[in-house]
Amino acid sequence: MKGIVSFLLFATAASATVLWDGRFANYSTAADFDKWSWSNQVGQYQTYIYGNLHGEKASSWLTLGSQFKNPATTGEKQGVKVKINASSTWNGGPMLRTELLPQTTNSLSGHLYFHVSLQIPTVNPPDPAYEHQIVFWEGHYADIKYGQLSGQNGIADTLQVITGGKSIWSVQPVKGTWYNFILETGSPGGLWVSTGSDPLKKVFTGSLNGNGGTDWHIGALRLPLNGNTQQITETDIYYSGIYVEDSGPTTQP
Repeated sequence: MKGIVSFLLFATAASATVLWDGRFANYSTAADFDKWSWSNQVGQYQTYIYGNLHGEKASSWLTLGSQFKNPATTGEKQGVKVKINASSTWNGGPMLRTELLPQTTNSLSGHLYFHVSLQIPTVNPPDPAYEHQIVFWEGHYADIKYGQLSGQNGIADTLQVITGGKSIWSVQPVKGTWYNFILETGSPGGLWVSTGSDPLKKVFTGSLNGNGGTDWHIGALRLPLNGNTQQITETDIYYSGIYVEDSGPTTQP
């Protein structure tokens, strides 16, 4: 019986189609991020949201390396370190931002599974006094956030997933630990979570109030604290295992 179950799980995963793959397989160095532009839409990512007031390039804020990936994702050679600091103002706005978005002709909408693993590192972790939006769609119908939510009270050192204005999963993150997520859009929808090398399990079933889409932001967006000037040296967040599939889902990180 156990063998049959294992076969069925494998068959389900094997039948899934990856609609967009953001696992950095085609990136040799961070300079490859600089090749993308609105007139030259190459690579797996759109790279236009980053601090650019002093002539910086996307590669100023992104670092690739095997040390930035979840070791459990054996099919991936590297992850990315996303950095923000006091110069990370995009087009002069009050928020600090470094973000990646899918570059694809696929709409990425419907009943799909959006995979992402992330780590709050032990070195240069985000300041929990500030709200950090670290995975989100432009419409903010399903966000992964870290830190004190703007205008709210509560435990600041919290990593959480919010949809419809409510937290559907939260934890005080252990720095240096990989947190794996699947955001299931469409119907029935839901959230899958695990840590490290553990298989992802569904922790929430229900609508994420959206149908997915390509305006999916991976990276750091830090809101100002009570409208005041941001106090920051450097903040880093690590990401890996980023892709979208149409069925399954694949539950191994």
